[in-house]
Amino acid sequence: MSCPDLQLSWTFEKEGTKLQWRWKCEPAPDSKQTTAEILDFLMDANIRLSEEVVIKTQSFERLKVEAEKSLAQSEKISKEKVEFESALYAKFLKVLNSKKAKLRDLRDQLTEQGAAVGKLPQEEEDESTDKTESFDDISEEESSKNITGTSKDAQTSRPRGRKRTTRN
Repeated sequence: MSCPDLQLSWTFEKEGTKLQWRWKCEPAPDSKQTTAEILDFLMDANIRLSEEVVIKTQSFERLKVEAEKSLAQSEKISKEKVEFESALYAKFLKVLNSKKAKLRDLRDQLTEQGAAVGKLPQEEEDESTDKTESFDDISEEESSKNITGTSKDAQTSRPRGRKRTTRN
């Protein structure tokens, strides 16, 4: 097998750049030894790549397990957070309702004391503190009463809330 005119060429083109390689093949002085060296190189490369695949696979499995643990921990923490917020909200409602009940009791006591002295409680003080009415909840009758009223019909009421103090 002696063909001195054998050539090996290789062309690669990417993004407008063209690369070409050409080798002129010559017969090996010892073809069996050359073939053995090529096979040894390929076997070593195969072993090295196989080991790398094993290492990468183990690393992938480790990362996968860590990701699953992290996901489970995240879900657990999220669930605990929701439970904590629910418990905290329930406690808040309990405290709020107890404060409202205490305010109702105090209001009732004031009403009783006022009645004992001879004063009649104002209509607004009889309203429950539990009821919160938004602006849109006012009935049409109430709004029409407010529109048709005059300044003579306006009730005088005492000021409510804290007094403002001004600093000089």
